[in-house]
Amino acid sequence: MDGNSSLYPIVFDNHVHLRKDGFFKDAVKRFIVSGGNAFNLVNLPDYGIAPSEYYERLYSNTLEIADAVRREFGITVLVTLGPYPLDYFFFERALIEPAKAMKKGIDVAARFVMEGKAHAIGEVGRPHFPVSDDILKISEDIFEYAIMSSKDLGKPVIMHTEDLTEKSHRDLIEFARETGMDPRKLVKHHALPADFEIRDQMTLSTLASRSNVRVAASSDRDFLLETDYVDDRSKPDKVIPIDSVPKRAIMIKSEYDDWERILETAFIRMPAFLYGNELFNL
Repeated sequence: MDGNSSLYPIVFDNHVHLRKDGFFKDAVKRFIVSGGNAFNLVNLPDYGIAPSEYYERLYSNTLEIADAVRREFGITVLVTLGPYPLDYFFFERALIEPAKAMKKGIDVAARFVMEGKAHAIGEVGRPHFPVSDDILKISEDIFEYAIMSSKDLGKPVIMHTEDLTEKSHRDLIEFARETGMDPRKLVKHHALPADFEIRDQMTLSTLASRSNVRVAASSDRDFLLETDYVDDRSKPDKVIPIDSVPKRAIMIKSEYDDWERILETAFIRMPAFLYGNELFNL
């Protein structure tokens, strides 16, 4: 694996969005120069695509970006594909039944996973803001379909949800177990400090802010670090800068005596468990 390995053999960002018309390769260069050398590329909604061919084109574009980064930079790029919860409103406006379209989107993502081109289903789940009971019920149905598909594939599901309570943690864990899915393969994207106080097997992927990292590093929970970087030239460094995970790795090395255990969990042990040792040359 190329990239700056002096920081740690693997420095992995679990949630990155890139666009061909965004900063794209310049963003990747910034990540690598800072010490990063592996990331999970998650498809970013593009509502300029026609609804009738939405997921095929969106996923193909994401896979093309991943291939371009691997070819030019030689770093590990995993891929997560799936319908974003707010796609519901995109299809509703187009007078297309959202549940049918989004479940088809899960099926298309599953096909790419089976072909070895993608490594997880996501980010799927529920809108992160209040919606009507009818929309919530349909979104729950789509979400459960995604979890069942992930279980059948033996792959993780990257979850986009509202801020979870202890009860909603418990409900998700229960549903995963009912399907036969290992609850450790439920990955909570945008996990908050409060999530680290809940005792269960859900995997937490937390934004690599200084405060979040201190909570995660001081906990005894397994976790991943992410930026949720959104490649938007009109809003640079959205959600947080793409070099944040390498910078937090430097912070961890300087502040924690057991830094090797912490980095091994976030960058090697958990990614390898979720996505496969072979993807990280382990």
